[in-house]
Amino acid sequence: MTRAFALLAATLFAVTAYAVPDVAADAGTVFLLRADASRGALVDTTGRFEPVVNGGAVIADALWGACLELGEGEKNGITIRDEGRIRFEDGMTLDAWVFFEEALPVKGASLALKPGSFSWDLLKGKLNTAWMVFPSEEIFTTTPPQFKYYPVGGDTINGLMNVPLQKWTRLTMAYDEALGVVTTSIDGMTDRRRFRYRGPQRLQSDGRSPLTLLQGFKQVRIGALQLRSGRPHLSPPTLEVFANALPYQDKVMLTFDHIDPDLPLPIEVAIIWEKPSGSAETLRTFALAAHARQDVLLDAPTWKDSLHTIQVNATAGGRAVFSKNFRVANVKPAGRVMVNADHTLSRDGKKFFPLLMYHAMPEHFAQMAELGINTVLNDFCLNRANPQDRAGYARDLVAVLDGAAQHHLGVIVSANAAFGKLFTIAEAKAHPALLAWYGDDEPWGDLTRLHESYNTIKMLAPDPPVLIVQNNYSRLQDTAPAADIIATDPYPVPNVSLRAVVDATQAARRAVAGNKPVWTVLPQYGAKVPTREELRCMAWLAIASGANGLGFFTWDERIRDPQTGALKGWFTPEHPEQVEDLRVVLQELRSLEPVLLAPSADKQPTMNPANPALHALIKTAEGHRWLLLANDSRRAEETTLQLPDIENGESSALTGGSAPLIIRGGNAPVSMSPLGVAVYQLIP
Repeated sequence: MTRAFALLAATLFAVTAYAVPDVAADAGTVFLLRADASRGALVDTTGRFEPVVNGGAVIADALWGACLELGEGEKNGITIRDEGRIRFEDGMTLDAWVFFEEALPVKGASLALKPGSFSWDLLKGKLNTAWMVFPSEEIFTTTPPQFKYYPVGGDTINGLMNVPLQKWTRLTMAYDEALGVVTTSIDGMTDRRRFRYRGPQRLQSDGRSPLTLLQGFKQVRIGALQLRSGRPHLSPPTLEVFANALPYQDKVMLTFDHIDPDLPLPIEVAIIWEKPSGSAETLRTFALAAHARQDVLLDAPTWKDSLHTIQVNATAGGRAVFSKNFRVANVKPAGRVMVNADHTLSRDGKKFFPLLMYHAMPEHFAQMAELGINTVLNDFCLNRANPQDRAGYARDLVAVLDGAAQHHLGVIVSANAAFGKLFTIAEAKAHPALLAWYGDDEPWGDLTRLHESYNTIKMLAPDPPVLIVQNNYSRLQDTAPAADIIATDPYPVPNVSLRAVVDATQAARRAVAGNKPVWTVLPQYGAKVPTREELRCMAWLAIASGANGLGFFTWDERIRDPQTGALKGWFTPEHPEQVEDLRVVLQELRSLEPVLLAPSADKQPTMNPANPALHALIKTAEGHRWLLLANDSRRAEETTLQLPDIENGESSALTGGSAPLIIRGGNAPVSMSPLGVAVYQLIP
């Protein structure tokens, strides 16, 4: 009896484990490709398309009855001719039921490619979103390598899990337009889910371009390929919450975002605050009456210098839709360096606009100060001089801090729990030259490690702010909770529109709802050396977009030759023309520091006609108002500014080479030269 039951159970398990997937066309199906044994061909069961197969044959299969097998050919693949029949209204889902018999190809193969729409691949055995195409803007160019549109590239998401071999596997690639979210999954398990920093946009579809599937793959069986348009609905509707400590304001900000429009309203929210002792209480309850993003500011508790837990629960339509705990380091900074309410930095009570140079060592600090730099970061150089030598690194770090103090420079010191670099805190936290901690540089992967590191740093040394630079703008919301200052490093030269500087800076400001300082790091090294006009324009574009500080990468990017020990690579002192470019741009910025430190005015100008290449910002302080203008285009651009609260006036530019600003009836015609910049003090 026992043996019979075991055999029966084994048989039932085998049937269940290898049951034929329930794959059927529905109203949203664009095509469903299946092998037809009677015809010996791959067919679209909807009858809309005739797939073209190279290097494949229909074979019998124990699971599917029949499947398509791609053999050893070099040009294997499946082609679907679009001819204007494929659309992606509200989103799309592409499912592939496949059986890989051997290791996946390293390069030269494409899982799904539609020029003008998307590309997914399996490089390194992962399911990767290579790129996706969304609406872009035409850009004027002056040389062939420059891209004629913006944005370029975009939405690259490397996979996490390894794609299984020697088993039937379902690979899912999806885009949800309503949420602007890209999702990949393997056998129904979510692999990557990323919200686009540009938000919901229509995935583009060029009807002239074909869709190719499994191009260049060998020894793979295909059970079914299904493309659906519309919202993917891969998981129940939910929302996201981000918790940002704002210790310099004695606040905590909770951001409720990416709220699925399928969630019934109202959405009931309960916030529970748990003290380090474990005792807890309901801090607040409220209802979200719309699906739009909402930022909620909470007063930080009075129990300081300890780790607290915030639990956020949400229900909609009588069911739980979100529940998550957030750990918050509840500290009250009171050091020499402070982040002010207007997001400026002050040192010993004096505000300054940070101008940061990467990788400058003490022998160049006098030149840094003479150029106009006031902040340095040199973790790269310290690591280069002391590989795997913590004691040597600490010794040289103290020398850096001492040298910086002599030249009135602030130092950003690397501190990161995940990399075991917390020993720097003991060496630097009491030094007068310390300005901030560098929490990480362009982090990727699971970013919760950054939040843990931030909490650790704030518990050990709560006074200096933590800075993190993130170059993947879709991860800015994930990164911001781990930093007091969030920075981006758009490097558009030589071939991308300088509009990338505006895009990145504004994305960072959105990520923190304008409640944390945002810095922008600009390139000047190697293959990314801007002209003086480009460097100046990028700096003012960042400032006009709301940047509270600027970085310049880099002074010294040399690496040591393992054979000869010689340093090779970019070293700015070897390029006098770039040194002079820095000098000119930095001196202009330093001369206008009161403008840089002034907060943005409540009322901002509008443009008629609208011109995406022109960027304007009014700043105001102590009764003064300044207008900042920058042109990201490589040609002259014009518009008419409509200025608030000014009927008539005339102003000369505080920056050289710009025509006077003449205001009549609240309107000011503006003509900006290519990559032009102008700063005016508005005088009614």
